[in-house]
Amino acid sequence: MLALMAVSKRGDTIAIEAPTYFGVLHTLEVLGLKALELPTHPTHGVNIAALARVLDTGPVAACVLSSTFNNPLGSAMVEADKRALLALLARRAVPLIEDDVYGDIHFGRERPKPFIALDGGANTIYCSSFSKTLAPGYRVGWIAPGAYTQRVMERKLAFSLCNPILPQIAITDFLANGAYDAHLRRLRRLLEENISRMTRAIEESFPSDTKVSRPAGGFMIWVELPRRFDSRALFDAALEQGICFAPGDVFSASRRFRNCLRLSAGSEWSDRIEDGVRRLGLLSRNLIAGSTSLA
Repeated sequence: MLALMAVSKRGDTIAIEAPTYFGVLHTLEVLGLKALELPTHPTHGVNIAALARVLDTGPVAACVLSSTFNNPLGSAMVEADKRALLALLARRAVPLIEDDVYGDIHFGRERPKPFIALDGGANTIYCSSFSKTLAPGYRVGWIAPGAYTQRVMERKLAFSLCNPILPQIAITDFLANGAYDAHLRRLRRLLEENISRMTRAIEESFPSDTKVSRPAGGFMIWVELPRRFDSRALFDAALEQGICFAPGDVFSASRRFRNCLRLSAGSEWSDRIEDGVRRLGLLSRNLIAGSTSLA
């Protein structure tokens, strides 16, 4: 919110990924900003050509992107595309607000470089957090505003003079002891295995024409069913059986992706979770069979 307030005003247009994390959409709504959705590939990230066309059509106050392992797709742009996007935004003087909350949860040998590492903060406001990697309840995050530091500081001081100190001290001690790297190695192995197990359960239980994302990091899985499918109907049926997930349309300002859903593999894998995924698959099959019989 601080980053958006520093670079935009009510009524401005903000370019975002589609689908994108629903928290971004809520923030834009609260601030009175307009969301302009950019087509986003499940593997390669934002379509840069589409962004260029958008910038040709009218003013855009800022661009909000996940640099690595977008929520919900798990997409990650390669470095060459990141540089091309940065160059495009620099030519148009459009600031980039980077969400890198999942960057440390990479399954490859090397951590993907965030946008800010490629432009030195000249046009990027970098945001990240320990909430996905270490302590969700602590809600400790940070922002590197670069050229917009003064604006961000003014708004931060206006809303909250300081943050809770004890959680920050606890995390500082944990980092100083060198335990964070070892923790991340364990976490990455755990989440990669969770993703693999959940993917297998989806492939074995959901309709045969279901498409499943293949994230190289993070812990979200994006599931796409046939276009006629209604994930809201599945959501209602699943809740009756004590199963919860995120319907696809909550990740879009225009309520697209209703035939999609997001599953989280962030909890310790168990028979209960596997059974829930398989029951979701059965419910999906039943819903499709019912809609076909009525057609």
